[in-house]
Amino acid sequence: MSFNAQYAVLLPPCILSPGIQAKRKPGKHWGYPFMELLMRYSVNTVFLPCPESSFGGFERGLQRGKHGIDYYRQLSGYKNHCLCLAKETARMVLDIQAGGFCFICILGIEHSPTCAVSYMYSHKGMLKCAGMFYEALQKELEIIGIKIPWIGINRTYPQKSLKELEKQLLSRTDKYLPQKCQSHILQ
Repeated sequence: MSFNAQYAVLLPPCILSPGIQAKRKPGKHWGYPFMELLMRYSVNTVFLPCPESSFGGFERGLQRGKHGIDYYRQLSGYKNHCLCLAKETARMVLDIQAGGFCFICILGIEHSPTCAVSYMYSHKGMLKCAGMFYEALQKELEIIGIKIPWIGINRTYPQKSLKELEKQLLSRTDKYLPQKCQSHILQ
């Protein structure tokens, strides 16, 4: 499947590195099956920045506690930090795409105050909204005319997301070459 060498998936770094997460769980890391699936299909991975880890410096960010969306919404400077990273990431995606790569999808972590695609917990219960960084990234990609499918991973029940990712990977064939990526660009 050498044709897949020009395909990539955007993903948060905690999929590969459990140490970046605010709260680590013992046992096999939930992200490894996603990485195994991407390797099986010979798809490149492009890691997104972790706003929670980098905010205020990595030494402080990696020592953070587990907080919800309300905490991050009230954290002075955090929204701007996410916006700056989203603008930088959108430019990177555009540059990589111009270099001949086609992005299959963007993976996110549901219930993350930063990288949720659709759902998160709050003091008010379950909310249907994106995390702060992903919301900003969605807007920035839309501004520059790039449309990439998003897949939210529920870490407790990852099977549905694994199936959706494999469906996206299977939809790419050797007839769907990177120059056809233009179909992902909004008119």
